[in-house]
Amino acid sequence: MSSCPMKANFRVNNQIEAFYTGGKVQLSKDGRYMFCSQDDKVNILNLELGKVEYVIRQEDGDEVTSFVVSPDDEILVVAYRNLLIKQWNWKEKQCTRTWKAIHRGPIVSMAFDATSTLLATGSSDFTIKVWDIIRAYCTHSFKGSHGVVSVVEFHPDPEKLLLFSAGDDCKVRVWDLQKTESRAVLDSHNSSVTSLSFSKDGHTLLTGGRDNIVIIWDLGDYQQVKTVPIYEAVEFVMMIPHPKRYKTELNLKEKDGFHFVTAGAEGVLKVWNSKSSRCVYKQEQTLATKRSSESKAIDAAITQAMYCPALDEIALVTYDHNIVLYTLKGFKLSKQFVGYNEEILDVKFMGENSSHIAVASNSEQIRVFEISSHNCQILTGHTDIVLELDVFKKGLMLASCSKDNTVRLWHMDITSGLVNCIAVGKGHTHSVGTVTTARLSSNFLVSGSEDQTIKVWSVPTDLPTNPDDQSIAQLKVKFATRAHDKDINSVAISPNDKLLATGSQDRSAKLWHLEREVMLGSFRGHKRGIWCVRFSPTDQALATSSADGTIKIWALTNFSCVKTFEGHDASVMKVVFLTRGMQLLSCGSDGLLKLWTIKSNECVKTLDEHTHKVWTLTANSEETMVVSGGGDSRIIIWEDCTEVEQEEKRAKMEDQLMKEQQLSNLLHEKKYLKAIGLAITLDQPFKLLGIVKTIMEEPEGLDGLTHTLGKLRQDQIDATLRFAKQWNTNSKHCHVAQTVISIILKRKRPEVLLDNPDMQQTLEGLIPYTERHFQRMNRLLQQAMFVEHTWQMMRRATAPTDATGEYSTLSTDDMDIIESSIYQRSGVKRLPERSGDSEQNSSESSEDEEEGMSAEEEIDQQESDDDDEDNDSELSDVEQENERTLKRSQVKRSSIDDSEGESRRSQVKRSSTGDSEGESSESEAEMDIGKEEMTRKLTRSQTEDKENDVDNGRRKATPKGKQNVKSNKMLKSESTKGDVTSKGIKRVKKTVSSSASSTKANKQTTLDDYISPRRTRSSNITNRLRKTSTSTR
Repeated sequence: MSSCPMKANFRVNNQIEAFYTGGKVQLSKDGRYMFCSQDDKVNILNLELGKVEYVIRQEDGDEVTSFVVSPDDEILVVAYRNLLIKQWNWKEKQCTRTWKAIHRGPIVSMAFDATSTLLATGSSDFTIKVWDIIRAYCTHSFKGSHGVVSVVEFHPDPEKLLLFSAGDDCKVRVWDLQKTESRAVLDSHNSSVTSLSFSKDGHTLLTGGRDNIVIIWDLGDYQQVKTVPIYEAVEFVMMIPHPKRYKTELNLKEKDGFHFVTAGAEGVLKVWNSKSSRCVYKQEQTLATKRSSESKAIDAAITQAMYCPALDEIALVTYDHNIVLYTLKGFKLSKQFVGYNEEILDVKFMGENSSHIAVASNSEQIRVFEISSHNCQILTGHTDIVLELDVFKKGLMLASCSKDNTVRLWHMDITSGLVNCIAVGKGHTHSVGTVTTARLSSNFLVSGSEDQTIKVWSVPTDLPTNPDDQSIAQLKVKFATRAHDKDINSVAISPNDKLLATGSQDRSAKLWHLEREVMLGSFRGHKRGIWCVRFSPTDQALATSSADGTIKIWALTNFSCVKTFEGHDASVMKVVFLTRGMQLLSCGSDGLLKLWTIKSNECVKTLDEHTHKVWTLTANSEETMVVSGGGDSRIIIWEDCTEVEQEEKRAKMEDQLMKEQQLSNLLHEKKYLKAIGLAITLDQPFKLLGIVKTIMEEPEGLDGLTHTLGKLRQDQIDATLRFAKQWNTNSKHCHVAQTVISIILKRKRPEVLLDNPDMQQTLEGLIPYTERHFQRMNRLLQQAMFVEHTWQMMRRATAPTDATGEYSTLSTDDMDIIESSIYQRSGVKRLPERSGDSEQNSSESSEDEEEGMSAEEEIDQQESDDDDEDNDSELSDVEQENERTLKRSQVKRSSIDDSEGESRRSQVKRSSTGDSEGESSESEAEMDIGKEEMTRKLTRSQTEDKENDVDNGRRKATPKGKQNVKSNKMLKSESTKGDVTSKGIKRVKKTVSSSASSTKANKQTTLDDYISPRRTRSSNITNRLRKTSTSTR
């Protein structure tokens, strides 16, 4: 046996709902549509499909009191209780004109003339008004009626310009539109006139009323010709247009006079001869029924009727909102529609392949609908409300039970599809609330009643099945017993026809053996009455639903509860098994349908389409369709869409994979415009984010992104902004989002962007996060400028000083060596200098080099002059020793600088923990100490050099003349160097003083001065977004 897939979902396939709740009904000229009023709307029904195709409804409209369709089927005029009149192009569902009626009461009757230009309205204020539809003004206003004007009709000849009206004053008035006066008053009826009919030549008028007569009038002199007694209240009268066509079918054999048709309280169509005043033909089938509480038929079984020449049919409207179409030839039933079903109490599939559904509503009639066309057959026989239905296995026999204490059997003819009553069972003393049929055969059925008894009825084998056979057999009771202490709400027969389960209002369910006719046990556990019992199709289990809102599954072997399902908020009315007993479908008073998986005790789906309690639920034999009905008068046909949804999901996944592969190929080929469009189509914002990042990583990324976004359509721009709003919520992607937003806002005008209906919502999502990102960048910029400011102060604090306490002259290379040493020992990464500082330092070093070079050139010039005078080309040993000593002093000086740099770094670290004032004072003190140490060490090294020169001069023997000359040269050289040193010290003093003044000036400069230009540039996008949002609001 193949596994049965679990059901996951049902969707609405079809539904039968109310489309007429009283009022006027009119057929279109071509017979394709029927116009019906329902509360505040006009429904237009397609007669071929049986479905509402158009709905004419105004916003916040009042109740419809009357309407009329023009003879050319182009204009629909609707009158409302608030005295508004609306003119509609109903095919386009467009209201072309609205005006206020001059009437002081609601309009109850309307009529067009033959040219579709004049409209007459009759009101409850006893007045009649005529309107020119083309020129849109009121042409006539007639007063004189002494009652509600319920009928208005134009003469069929438009040249005569005559208007006929009738109402509650029992008179027919003829109005002359040319003279604007009443031409005649036809006063012979004793009750309200309900119908008018003109002869083909327009010389004769028929009037019918509720005084049970039809009067024939001569329109030449407006005199009464004859009165024909009808013996019933007349609601419709019509002169037969072509009597020769229906001579045989309607028995039109009399040559004298003419023939007309009437319909009224008896619910049948009758044909009368005007000459003999006799009924020559009467319809066999009647629409009137009797109730158990009434002794006679309902008054006015037919409320209105109309003739459609295109269909050659008469449409009858009954008191219970049924619309029946009969052919004029023989009065045979053509179609039947139910305008309003009231509350649906039970539904069952019926016919071959479940082609029909049988419906029990809050009525004594059973309605059998054809699912494909909504054509309905009304079954009459019960005299009170039908409560429940059930169908035998083959689907051709139907069992029903009613409040009239009877059970009836119905049979459907396969050929014609007609359903007739074939048997009736009587025996219960109270209303029969539930009935069920055998599962395997058609031999018996079981009923349960308010009299607390169950009865097993045997079905005869020789029942009449011919539709022409009107005989009804009697069912006999095979077994009867008192089963419960209260009303029996449900009965069910097991799949093998051996067991019977009953559920009662006494909160218990019982199991019975049908062959032995004994009770096997009871199931107790529900806290309230049980509404439904059902056997599992495969397991030895019974499901019960109760008014306590739970569903329980019981084991038949030991009568114990094995499962409880909770989920409904109110009474669970019906429950059925699905998927070979592995699932349950339930309905309740909360208006919900729930699909349950028995194994997991889980509700897998909740269906919410009904607006009121759901009374009934049933599934066809294949379990592909489910029908539900409830208190909202709707019959909803559900279909299993599990496999369809799985196929759609699979196809969607395949399409998704194909598009993702296509997107990957486009990115590989660098076709970014198509890739962006595909990402928008797939509705994948982060795919689009990746594409934008890829474009920005290219050499000219920003220009490429601007060019690409400029080619997008308006709908793609809207989608991109919506995606950017999502990116902007994450600080990781906010830079890309702000870039995209900036490009779009710069390239698109606000008027173009505001055309998007979702633009305001997009801006409301962008602005808060943009402000948050701006504040975060503002804080980061302040911190960065503070670090830069601290570093500049550290650089000035670590500069060396001379013996006088001033900054010594050091080249840029020396400063770089000191800085590198500091960074190397501290492990801190060196920050790049600002462009202005580097230029300033380079310019100062170049000036120092120029001055230093000029002093050295003077010394070289003097030495060259002395050498020329003495004609000595070689240096003495004393001079070489002096050069070596000078080099040693330079090495010592570099080591001293390193040690001083270490001490200064520790001092800077300590000074960084204080405030800005402490930092500046400590740095100045450190600078003074550095100056003194540097000056002292330089003086000591110069003294040592002089002493060494003296010692070397004493140890070496040299000629007296040369020694004197060379010593003079050395003295001159030392004096020259001293002058250069003094000049350098003066220049350092000048530089240090200017540096100190600039440092003080920098102390007065706040960090906001550094970041204000950057803050201005960063806020451009936010200001632009705020302006756009303001214009949107």
